[in-house]
Amino acid sequence: MLKISRMSDYAIVLLTALARNETKQCTARALAEMTGLTLPSVGKLLKTLSAQGLLSSQQGRHGGYRLARSAHAISLAHIVEAIDGPIAMTNCFDASHDCGLETHCAVRPHWQAINQGLHRLLDEITLARLIEPAAPPPMLAVPVWFKKPMHSGEQGKNAPKPAPLKAK
Repeated sequence: MLKISRMSDYAIVLLTALARNETKQCTARALAEMTGLTLPSVGKLLKTLSAQGLLSSQQGRHGGYRLARSAHAISLAHIVEAIDGPIAMTNCFDASHDCGLETHCAVRPHWQAINQGLHRLLDEITLARLIEPAAPPPMLAVPVWFKKPMHSGEQGKNAPKPAPLKAK
């Protein structure tokens, strides 16, 4: 299963809360209450996201955090990379990766394109898009071969009559 880390997930939740309140600064405590995340997790994420340039902070009585850029300019790729580092499905391209199969691996050349495709997909999804109402899921078409069972009394005039039972 391909999953992002829990902290990346929490960072996305936190940043969408800030994107919904883009015009005002929010304190760590207010963000914890808005999102349901624990205050220590929020504090850790705010520090990391600020250091990575996704948030700006202001100290003092009226201080707090806000997005450093527009919600349209912050993508899921930016967030995941800020928390987890480079987006890659394998460690093949990590300089410290040591793999005994590397010299004989026929798939390794393809991982670069796969990783780039995944990065492109996450880069297309912005915070602005995530705070929009979600579209309803598409209606699934019922296969033609499926027929709704009829209840007794609902059979039409042309429906075949059941064969009478034969006595033995």
